[in-house]
Amino acid sequence: MNGNSVKIEEIKKSSRVALNVTNIVKTISAVCAGMIIVAGCIMIGLRGVVNHGFIVAMENGIFTPEDLESMLVDYNGIVEHLIEDGNIAETIGLYLITTGVTLIFVTIVLHFVSRVFRGFMESYSPFQAGVLKNLKIAFVLITLAALTSGIGIGLVIGFAAWCVLNIFEYGCELQKLSDETL
Repeated sequence: MNGNSVKIEEIKKSSRVALNVTNIVKTISAVCAGMIIVAGCIMIGLRGVVNHGFIVAMENGIFTPEDLESMLVDYNGIVEHLIEDGNIAETIGLYLITTGVTLIFVTIVLHFVSRVFRGFMESYSPFQAGVLKNLKIAFVLITLAALTSGIGIGLVIGFAAWCVLNIFEYGCELQKLSDETL
């Protein structure tokens, strides 16, 4: 084998490892998402008992509302307001459900990323329409997630992804020309 063939085989081997790791993380993420959403629903379903238990614990000085608030991300004072109203179980339940939905989103992104690695591994060239399609979907989802963190980081990630997508699109066109020439 010449040097190029060895390098291509190393890339395919690396893609196989990345595919396996991505699939494992995707599975763990999906299972955790399901468990967290179920836990959130149970917390909301048992809110009477849970809220009473939290109120008793706060009255006994085991913890304060501020302790609970510090553990949760407070969006515009919503958590603080819910806790002050005694809706502790609802607050934790909604927080768990939101976390579970976020993990579902991560699972979906990992699904498309694993398809990209599979395309790298199985194809004679990474510049295939299927790889490009999966890469586009993954990058759009990643950009949307980044936009929730802030417009600046979302724009930077979006433009970087657009750059990579243009490189792959250009490569796909060159691959088509090469295939037609042969």
